[in-house]
Amino acid sequence: MKRRMPLVLFVCINLGAGVRAQGPEPLTGWPYFKEVQAVPGQADVLSFTLDTQALDQSRLDHADLRLYDGGGREIPYALRIRREIEASEAFPAREFNRSMEGDVAQVFYDLGEQPQQHNEAEIDTPGENFRRLVDIEGSSDGAQWSTLVSGAAIFRFASGGRDVEQKAVPYPVSRYRYVRIRVHRDPPVDRAAPQIKVVKIRKSIRQRAEILDFPARIEGREASRSEGRPASAWRLGLGGRIPFEKLFLTSQEASFSRPFRLEVVDDPSSPVLLASGELFRREEPGYPQPTVAFAERFARHLKLTVTDDRNPPLAIITVQAGSAAREILFPESSVSAHPVRLYYGNQKAQAPHYDFAARLAPEATASPPRLSLGPQQPNPIYRPEPRPLSERSPWLIYLVLSLASIALAAILINLARRAKNMAGQQD
Repeated sequence: MKRRMPLVLFVCINLGAGVRAQGPEPLTGWPYFKEVQAVPGQADVLSFTLDTQALDQSRLDHADLRLYDGGGREIPYALRIRREIEASEAFPAREFNRSMEGDVAQVFYDLGEQPQQHNEAEIDTPGENFRRLVDIEGSSDGAQWSTLVSGAAIFRFASGGRDVEQKAVPYPVSRYRYVRIRVHRDPPVDRAAPQIKVVKIRKSIRQRAEILDFPARIEGREASRSEGRPASAWRLGLGGRIPFEKLFLTSQEASFSRPFRLEVVDDPSSPVLLASGELFRREEPGYPQPTVAFAERFARHLKLTVTDDRNPPLAIITVQAGSAAREILFPESSVSAHPVRLYYGNQKAQAPHYDFAARLAPEATASPPRLSLGPQQPNPIYRPEPRPLSERSPWLIYLVLSLASIALAAILINLARRAKNMAGQQD
C-alpha cells in the first residue's frame, strides 16, 4: 500500500495541474485592448473585422486574440479569413433501395454510422433538354424523414453545339445518416419517372471574398532610375504591419502603360521585391484604375517605382492596400455583461482552439451583424516580462569579465611562482 501512495499523489498532482491549466488566463500579458461597439440582442452570432491597429500589434497568425465581456468572462470566437473559397469533397454512400412512385423516381443512401457533414447532392439523369424538380430528405433512423430541400431544379440543354447543365443540388448542412432523393419527371419530355443514374453526396464549401481597403500614405514622388531609365519612385506607408494582396491606384492620367516595380522596404537596406510588370489604363468609359495583385504579404512600408522614359511622371492621387478581411465571429449568448473587449499583442500566447470555431459552418457566406472596434487603449494591468539580467544591468557583464580576468591572472601568477620554486629546488 505504501508503494502505491507516491503514484496516487503523482496522478492527483497532475490532474490538479490540468484543471488549473483550464482556468482563465491572466490578462497581464496583453498590452492592448479595444472595446467592441456591441448592441445587445442583435443576433445569435455577432462579428467584427480587425482594423489596422489590431493587425499591426497582434501576431501574424492572430493566435493571441482574446475576447472578454464586462464581467471578466472569456468569450469563444471563430476567426474567418474572407478569401474566396470553392471546394467540395464527396463521401462514400451506400445505395440500399430505389423505387418508383408514380411520376417520381427515388433512391435511398446510407452514409454510415458516423456521417460527416454534407450539404450537396450531384444527381446524374439521362436525356437532353429537360428540367426536372428534385426533393432531398434526411433521416437519422430511416423511418422519420425531414425535408432538406424541395423543388430544386436539375437541367440539361443543348443549343448551337453547346451544352448547359445543372446537376448539383445544395441544401443546408446536415449530419443525417440516411438521405432520400426524389426526382420528378419533366412533363414535356418524360413519359414516366426518370432514371437516376449516379448520385454523389458531398460537402461543398463556397465563401465569397471580402476585401477591405486600407489607405496608404503617399510620402511624395522622388526622381529615380530603373535599369538605367528615367523613373519615379513613391514611398508608401500602410499605417502598420498589415496583410494585403492587392494595391489599388488612382491617377489623373486617363491612358498610360509603364513598367513598374513594387518592393517591401520595412528594412530599407534589404528591399524585397513584391511584384513587377506593366501598369496600364485605357481611355475608355468605365475602364478601371490600375490594380496590382500578388501573394499575400505582411508589410508596413512599400516603394513603388514606375519607369517614365520620356513621359511626364504619373500624377498618383491615392493608393489603397486590399486585404482579405479578418472576421471575428462570437456568440451573443456568451456575453454576460458589456462592454466586450478584444485583447491582443501577447506574442507568447497559445492558440485558443475554441469548440465554437469547430461548430461554426465555414461555408456560410452571409455575415452576421457587423460591429465596429473602438480606439486602441493600453491595458492598465499589463505587466511586461522582465528583461534578461544582461539587458537590465549591462555593466554586470564587464564586472564579471573583470573578475574573471583577475582570477585568471592570479592563477597564472601562482603557477609561475610554483614553477620557479620547483626549478630552484632542482638546482
